[in-house]
Amino acid sequence: MIRERAAAHEAGAVHPAGPVHPTGAVPQPGAGRPMPAGAPAATAEPGTRRPLIGVIGGMGPLASTELLNTVYGLEPPEHEQLAARILLWSDPAVADRTTAIRSGTVDLVRTALEDSVDRLLTAGADRVVVACITAHPAIRLLPERLRSRCVSLVDLVFEQLAQRPGRHLVLCTRGSVLAGVFTDHERWPEFAHRLVLPDEEDQEQLHEHIYRLKRNADRLPTIDFVRALLPAYGAAAFVAGCTELHLVTRAIEDRGLTRQLPSIDPMTVIAQRIRDGAL
Repeated sequence: MIRERAAAHEAGAVHPAGPVHPTGAVPQPGAGRPMPAGAPAATAEPGTRRPLIGVIGGMGPLASTELLNTVYGLEPPEHEQLAARILLWSDPAVADRTTAIRSGTVDLVRTALEDSVDRLLTAGADRVVVACITAHPAIRLLPERLRSRCVSLVDLVFEQLAQRPGRHLVLCTRGSVLAGVFTDHERWPEFAHRLVLPDEEDQEQLHEHIYRLKRNADRLPTIDFVRALLPAYGAAAFVAGCTELHLVTRAIEDRGLTRQLPSIDPMTVIAQRIRDGAL
């Protein structure tokens, strides 16, 4: 619980739930990992054909549509013809990612993603962003020809951690914890000393908050929940390790609370790069 974690932090104890591999196999570091989103920003000129970015959304729908709102709301170009070119494939019918991880049926998600990525690339997409972090285990199972065209939001989190000092609380779904989406990443050992996951009870509460956000619940209770978690875990900031939490980071920004509740939000970073034509 939150109050108990404050004392545990003073003693240096961190007890995140251990990762479970739904397939039973432990992936090798870096194996089958989607390409990082680390390119420098680019400036488009009139007449320049912007890259076409495919976004696989619907997991959930509010998160992926908010990504588009962020892309087009960030300092719009002088001419709309210079704005980002995006194809959104929104498919809420994809199997629940946490349920698939828990039941060992991640291949259901993999099948849906394989079809979606293939359709977006066939339609002309240059790169594909899967707007669901809990789907990361399924992305790793995609054929190389598709996987290599996907941009990894998880890689992007660790890239940002290299630029952001301090202790960070990793907030994600129960499925991401079970699958080791963050803890099994090849760069986790590099940053493990300043990363912490919630304990079991707080993780379950967080998961409930995320699923309420999927139903368009008020963001304020989740903001208050995060505000209480940070000092309890001795964290200076949090990682928005679920795309639904992009709704929360936007609400934090809208309320002028960014300095009080700083975060690493890969959806905001990817939106900036899509806007800049830097994927």
